[in-house]
Amino acid sequence: MRRSLMGLSAILLFGCQDKTLKKTNDEGQEAEKNNKIFTKLTAQTTGITFENRLVENDTLNYFTYPYIYMGGGVSAGDINNDGLTDLFFTGNMVSNRLYLNRGNLKFEDITIESGVEGDNRWYTGTTMADVNGDGLLDIYCLVAGQSGNKENQLFINKGDHTFEERSAEYGLNDAGNSVDATFFDFDNDGDLDVYVANYPITPFEYNSYHYKMRMDRVTDLETDNLYRNDGHQFTKITEPAGVKLYSLSLSVTASDLNGDGWTDLYVSNDFGTPDCMYLNQKDGTFKNEIKNATAHTSFYGMGADIADFNNDGFMDIVQMDMDAASNRRSKANMASMNPELFENIERVGFQYQFMQNSLQMNTGFSYKGVPKFKDISRLAGISSTDWSWAPLLADFDNDGFKDLFVSNGTRREINNKDYFESLKGEKKHKDSLLIKSLRIPSEPIDNFIFKNNGGLTFSKNNEKWGIVDKGFSNGAVYADLDNDGDLEIVTNNIDKVASIFQNHSSKENNYISLRFKGTKKNKNGIGTKVRLFHNARQQIQEVSLSRGFQSSVAPKLHFGLGQAKTIDSLIVTWPDRKKQKFTNITANSTLVLEYSAAKNNIEKRHPTDYLFQSYTDTLALYKHKENTYDDFKSEVLLPHKTSQFGPGLAVGDLNGDGLDDFYIGAASKYPGGMFFQKSDGSFEQQKLKILLEDRMYEDIGSLIFDADNDGDNDLYIVSGGNEFGPSSSMLKDRLYINQGNGNFIKSTRALPPISESGSRVYASDFDKDGDQDLFVGGRLIPGNYPYPASSYILENVSSSGRIQFINATERLAPSFRQMGLVTSAQWMDYDNDGWQDLAITGEWMKLRIFKNNKGIGFTEATETLGLEATRGWWFGLNADDIDGDGDMDLIAGNLGENYKYQASGSETFDVFLNDFDGNRTNDIVLSYYNEGEQYPVRGRECSSQQMPSIKKKFKNYDAFSKATLLDVYDEKKLENSIHYQISSFKSAIFLNEGGKFIRKDLPLEAQIAPSNQILVADFDSDGVKDIVLGGNLYASEVETPRADAGHGTFLKGMDNNAFKILPPTQTGLFMDGDVKDFAIINVQGRSYILVAKNKDFLKFISIRNSLVP
Repeated sequence: MRRSLMGLSAILLFGCQDKTLKKTNDEGQEAEKNNKIFTKLTAQTTGITFENRLVENDTLNYFTYPYIYMGGGVSAGDINNDGLTDLFFTGNMVSNRLYLNRGNLKFEDITIESGVEGDNRWYTGTTMADVNGDGLLDIYCLVAGQSGNKENQLFINKGDHTFEERSAEYGLNDAGNSVDATFFDFDNDGDLDVYVANYPITPFEYNSYHYKMRMDRVTDLETDNLYRNDGHQFTKITEPAGVKLYSLSLSVTASDLNGDGWTDLYVSNDFGTPDCMYLNQKDGTFKNEIKNATAHTSFYGMGADIADFNNDGFMDIVQMDMDAASNRRSKANMASMNPELFENIERVGFQYQFMQNSLQMNTGFSYKGVPKFKDISRLAGISSTDWSWAPLLADFDNDGFKDLFVSNGTRREINNKDYFESLKGEKKHKDSLLIKSLRIPSEPIDNFIFKNNGGLTFSKNNEKWGIVDKGFSNGAVYADLDNDGDLEIVTNNIDKVASIFQNHSSKENNYISLRFKGTKKNKNGIGTKVRLFHNARQQIQEVSLSRGFQSSVAPKLHFGLGQAKTIDSLIVTWPDRKKQKFTNITANSTLVLEYSAAKNNIEKRHPTDYLFQSYTDTLALYKHKENTYDDFKSEVLLPHKTSQFGPGLAVGDLNGDGLDDFYIGAASKYPGGMFFQKSDGSFEQQKLKILLEDRMYEDIGSLIFDADNDGDNDLYIVSGGNEFGPSSSMLKDRLYINQGNGNFIKSTRALPPISESGSRVYASDFDKDGDQDLFVGGRLIPGNYPYPASSYILENVSSSGRIQFINATERLAPSFRQMGLVTSAQWMDYDNDGWQDLAITGEWMKLRIFKNNKGIGFTEATETLGLEATRGWWFGLNADDIDGDGDMDLIAGNLGENYKYQASGSETFDVFLNDFDGNRTNDIVLSYYNEGEQYPVRGRECSSQQMPSIKKKFKNYDAFSKATLLDVYDEKKLENSIHYQISSFKSAIFLNEGGKFIRKDLPLEAQIAPSNQILVADFDSDGVKDIVLGGNLYASEVETPRADAGHGTFLKGMDNNAFKILPPTQTGLFMDGDVKDFAIINVQGRSYILVAKNKDFLKFISIRNSLVP
């Protein structure tokens, strides 16, 4: 039965579907009654009976072929051009199956007559594409397996429901261990080339050095391959194209990632082999820019998809891993990162990888053609979906935002810790391997479906939407199988009939469907981009086939429109950059877009005058280096290193010439950097002997100020770190006195004898006696995290010719003893009484405010001012009249919400410090909430390294995985511990209103990373103050993915006391890396943000509008 679309013109075919199409099955009617989006259809209803059944035996089981559970794929496409999408499934140990769509979700199995059932090869992935340009979709099958014939197969469509295998003739009989392939036009010559992803059989015990060795000696059978279409023959050009590499490739996805009109590739790789982001160099070659484009990727990279999930016009990347959402499964069944594994990745130069899904948000910012991506999977709520395979980004509820489906499950729990612990020491006799394999625990789990909330977050919606189907799903696709304007979901399952979920969304929301009539050699318009505008919203999609895992979708595009009945405009960009524009298109229609009507487009790009220039000439060359120290050796359960808080930064005139100079701190064993500005705007580092002599100190904070009122600036440096003992002389701060013209001597008597691992220092004449006094924040007690450190008031009692600071803390502010882990403070007159008060905060601390009692002491006003419930991981603090009402407000930088550690309301994140096992050393216990219960954060292995008694109490991983916090630790000891509890990690503004500070959390985009430093100024010269945030946290323990998504946040001040976040595409602001501090510095009448990063170079960001007073 053939169907055709009703057309209005040769250019634009337009056919409305009847949205009241009668349902032909009871399942659909039941779903509508329950208001669920999806209904799972039975095999009896659809006629699809394919089941990827595995039968293990003595020679083929997990122990003889550990990749046995990777499953099969599914490809969707209209093989007979009748307007209905057909389905093809690959089988590992069963025949492939081809199902012809007969309409109304009824399918006919035409496998035998079509000739695509295959032979006894181990089929993995599949892609439908018009390989020979005849207008018919062909089927390419990928082959892997333990042994035997591994040549891929190409079934050419003959147009009569039959196919002919011709892979050798076309040169596509790749004999590698193939898993996935994508057809795309890499050289823009109009025909489809193909990239084949191969996964060579590799011992699981390999480490990064093994992978690097194999990369240096990769063979033709091991590498992925790129084949160029030379007519009816494909030519392997892997090596000259620059993509010859040893990698454990599980998926390849094609997209124009940097928007230059040339298709790029993202290859997701398993285990320690790093992913590849191949950017098209437009000359027949690719360059792997994964390290420049991303801050990290997933470790066990599985399937991937590319789409614009947040409707900002840029393509984002989602990648799967194997991180469980539940406490039980994560502690019993999941692999864990260990320090040696992580360090090996660093040593061989691979990109950083972490065991979680990645949602690489395209920032829209690029440098030298390389787009910048940041992983926001934790913020988005999709980081942990268990043993996941195929992610699919598509608008499943037709609301105009792309949702996320994830196929899930492994037939046997091959990471089950207890089972494989029980096998240790056993000899692997061949005749016992099958029994051992069959005894591996097995637990069917559900797939995941997430609703896009319309911003940067998703909500799991399985129950609400009707996706409940426990099992072991691998390959998956979406397709509008019944042409009713919404997307069905299809999965290829192990040991279970394929799942078909009918979608009913088109009854609630509108849509537009697009098909393409392309060029002679690319009839389906692969690589075409469509940008759609409606209701002040934009969407963009790109025609690409291979998505998710081992699977491919039909060459069509589907846009949900919500309640919009009309599309304002639709812009089509064909692969050769010809364009078409359509306006006022009626919703709920199917359009066929024809290349023949497109026109040449000459884009005029005007240079943008950005507010910031983030890549400028280096005015001062300096790289911070970090000394080697293992914080976790003695503090096993530290959440992050406490030895890598620097460098701090101080700006001021150090040599009396009226120009801004600066000092940047250094780690222990390295001298700090003092730089004087020269008249030509460059900076010269001062090689001072005293700085070299003091290089064993760890610099944290610093301050340029006039300590002795002699008219020139001196330098105070806060000593800190975790490397030294609690009373070490290396923790004493230092004061360098300016002798005039930038000559400094170290004062040995000006400071009181305090040994405290500090953070920052702030100056103010709090007692109005005409000199600068100091507040010095205590950051930690070395080796005793999170025991509260003491902070200090240093009163300046200098007299003529004698510089002297005394420790006045006990007299003025005794509550500063054991104040906490102070990170930041601000002198501010919050009550406008003319006296400088003090706001202080830190890690595990509240925002605390101390009222200045007219210079004779400080009284805490935290509770009175409404700040009692503000405990967080506060890293940055700034005081300013942000709302212009005449009093001082606070802007506070917290950990953010894009981190493994989460807190919300009553589901808090906690830390306990006590000697839990009675061995006279304090133990750290972190806890979190999962599914309503409070659990220890760390697993049995790590926890027992700190407290060996845990292994005795919990004999196996399964028992520990079910144990709550109170099951593991003594309740009385928990009650008597040093205990801090956090209910929010959001950065916020605290407005000073009516004697209280009112919390206003910053927008979600400001929560993607910690904010270590904050600037407030009218950067855009519109008369309203703006805010710049920056920071990251690279020093996390290895099982906690580092916070590295921060790239500088610009909050534009609005007239209504609100702030609007502007992306880097509008501002030009981009400061990534492990940003620890920054400050405004003026150079030749121009203002810059000077940025200091841990283990990185200094960065100067130019500001368009000068901030010079």
